[in-house]
Amino acid sequence: MIRGGDSFKLGLFVIGGALLLLVVLFALGAGRFFQKTYTIETYMNESVNGLEQGSAVKFRGVRVGSVSEIGFVAVKYGSKAEGHRYVYVECTLDKDLFGGMGTKPAAQQAADEVERGLRARPVSQGLTGQLYLGLDYVDPSRNQPLPINWEPSHIYIPSAPSTLSRVEQAVLGISNTLGGLDAADLPEAVKSFRRFADSASTVLEGTDAREIGTRLSATLEQTRKLLTRINTLLADPAVDTILPDAAKTMSGARKLVEGSGGDAATLLREARETTTSLKASAKALETFLTSPATKKQFAELPGAMQQARETVSELKSAATRLNAVLGRVESLTASQQGNVESVLDNARQLIENLRELTGEAKRYPSGVLFGPPPSKSPLGGQ
Repeated sequence: MIRGGDSFKLGLFVIGGALLLLVVLFALGAGRFFQKTYTIETYMNESVNGLEQGSAVKFRGVRVGSVSEIGFVAVKYGSKAEGHRYVYVECTLDKDLFGGMGTKPAAQQAADEVERGLRARPVSQGLTGQLYLGLDYVDPSRNQPLPINWEPSHIYIPSAPSTLSRVEQAVLGISNTLGGLDAADLPEAVKSFRRFADSASTVLEGTDAREIGTRLSATLEQTRKLLTRINTLLADPAVDTILPDAAKTMSGARKLVEGSGGDAATLLREARETTTSLKASAKALETFLTSPATKKQFAELPGAMQQARETVSELKSAATRLNAVLGRVESLTASQQGNVESVLDNARQLIENLRELTGEAKRYPSGVLFGPPPSKSPLGGQ
């Protein structure tokens, strides 16, 4: 049986325990409410299997934050990121741990560090397959940022390929190389080299060693003479003026080119356009000459030329016959010239008669149709 004083003590104990629990929870979690953080984002063009929300973010091995969001850029930025298949990774970094890198604002300082080669990439944590996001410096010329056409919402740190991705690319490159060696018929190349080695061995075995030594000595002597001539040429004082003269010549050529200005650029452009036009014309001519239709026409050209020759021959014979006919017409006209003149006189009289008849018809139409014209009435008659 619990007495009244014991119940009071038990109640105080429970209340005290609850208050202590609240104080502990507040001490553990309240720091997050007052903690100053940076939010950064990056984009991955590879698989991030093993990287999850809450995964650590480490800067050169020191934990400075955690992954707060993973998704796709198409979901984050909508139509602005259309066509891109990057993985969107958002991280929260502790300002106290990551903010002591410089006195500039966070965004500007991050941009400077990116120029120096700061990149984010997934890093495997041991053999468990768990990934964390590592921030470290790499060669910026070999790790260019991914192309984007939108404005990042937070501080942007470009990504670099992970070690696993590089290993996969290296293995793929080795596989492609081996495939290329197979395609290049490596055994045949080895056989060719072996045949060359056998031929060289046969030549060396069939040649006297003393003769080979003599040839080598002669070659070395010629080489020595050549070097002596080169040294003599270089010792000539005139050589000292060659390089300055060449430099002056190059300077004059440079001034000439710079002075020509736009004319030289125009000339080069026109020359380039002319070259392009000539290449296009040559390509068109080559296409025309190599086309089946052109080859067929060239094959039929001898027959067409034969037909043309036959046609010309026929035209010549037709012209000869036409000249004969014209000669006959001319002779006929000369023999019948008197008759032709008589016919022309008769035609002329006929035309005069027709003209008189036409005049009469105009004056007395009824007389032409029905009889002579009416008699004239005397002057002053009724």
